[in-house]
Amino acid sequence: MNTSHVTYKQIMSFFRKFAEEHAELNYFGNGDFFEVVESVKNNNYEVRNYPLLWVANDAAEFADGELSYSFQIIVADIQFDKDGETYENDIKSNLLLIYQDLLAELRIDPKINNSQVTMFRDGSSSGTSFTERFDDNLVGWVFDIDIRQPLSYNACAIPKN
Repeated sequence: MNTSHVTYKQIMSFFRKFAEEHAELNYFGNGDFFEVVESVKNNNYEVRNYPLLWVANDAAEFADGELSYSFQIIVADIQFDKDGETYENDIKSNLLLIYQDLLAELRIDPKINNSQVTMFRDGSSSGTSFTERFDDNLVGWVFDIDIRQPLSYNACAIPKN
């Protein structure tokens, strides 16, 4: 199907490509937050592929002339008991830089599928850090981000028999 707007699938492909090309990320996933740990297990072996970028679906909103996708972006790594709080802060700092790289990628060239998109609701993206989450001792950030695009309704584009 040929569309002039960015589809959900194309946005997921963008995030996946970013994660695969980023030198500091080892895994990409998409789904509910609780699936983060489960997704990186390989059979009965717990093969960890951290740090990771995870995209949790939030909402899609149709407004007058606009389609907005909302996501939670999770960047996470495992905290090994090295230097306690110092090591935890190093992880958080590095992950914050990875998220900043993602924002830069989206702001510098805001085109996905040759369609112009706008980032951030009201010009901002907010995040919350977490520590010792799940059984893995995950440390990281959860950020809220919106991807908006113009949308024009066109009855001629509806596939009909």
